[in-house]
Amino acid sequence: MEWGKAICHICGARDGEPVHYQGRPLIKGQFGYEVHPIVCNCGLVYLNPRWSTADYDIFYQQLYDDLYRLEIKPDYGIDGVLKNMAQVWERAAPYFKQPPVNILDAGCGSGHGLRYLGEKIPGAKLAGIEASPECCRTLREEIGVEVVDSDLNGGWTKRCKGQFDFIVMRHVVEHLLDPLITLTRIKNSLSSQGLIYIAVPDMMHPRTVLRDYDKWWEYWFRAVHPYYYCRETLFTTLKMTGLHPLGWGEENEEIWLIAATGPQQGYTVDSQLRLKQLQLLQKLIPQELP
Repeated sequence: MEWGKAICHICGARDGEPVHYQGRPLIKGQFGYEVHPIVCNCGLVYLNPRWSTADYDIFYQQLYDDLYRLEIKPDYGIDGVLKNMAQVWERAAPYFKQPPVNILDAGCGSGHGLRYLGEKIPGAKLAGIEASPECCRTLREEIGVEVVDSDLNGGWTKRCKGQFDFIVMRHVVEHLLDPLITLTRIKNSLSSQGLIYIAVPDMMHPRTVLRDYDKWWEYWFRAVHPYYYCRETLFTTLKMTGLHPLGWGEENEEIWLIAATGPQQGYTVDSQLRLKQLQLLQKLIPQELP
């Protein structure tokens, strides 16, 4: 793996306070991959250094499915994917004045979630973005979905400017290497009345009770998540790209929101956010040697 330094997209800083475990910087993440989480002065938690863009591309194309693809996990499966999309639509539907026609699922996997939306919204035109070659085959041959690109930063936005009435990004934003660039491209592909659904893990409420991990932080911090958002840092990131939340919630260690284009109003960043993040991590991750 090649490693590179990242720059905080919120404040422009190049470094921060490392997340510590037993008095040393935390390095071991999920599946034993090396991670370097830090807390920036502005409060954003992210990996620094992190893999190169080329290494991430290889990982998503060749290794991601076996480790993370939900529909092939025996304890999750297609039913779990359908349940997730049912929750997405339950949260998003009240914000639409009329059913969306053109729908894009960014990071759609094998497309079973899109199939659910097609059944709930008759006549909808379904499209997906997916890096996995095997999932792309399933999307085209079994689900019947248009694959507009394999890369969120590919050339699809030039063809799809102003096209989509509804874009789903469920647990995708934490994977973006250049959030401001990619979210701006996503925003530009929304129709004039288009809405976007975003959900990310909540860094202020990490999942600490797990049946298959004794050390929750080795599950939470993972190489494929270069960013760890809380509500403040997520909202700030959206504001910088011209998106604003119409509604949001914090449930089950997750932040979700429905966003539209336009200025964000009445929102300020907590000046104590960095301190709160550090205190939370110091409380939840053992700092003393056993």
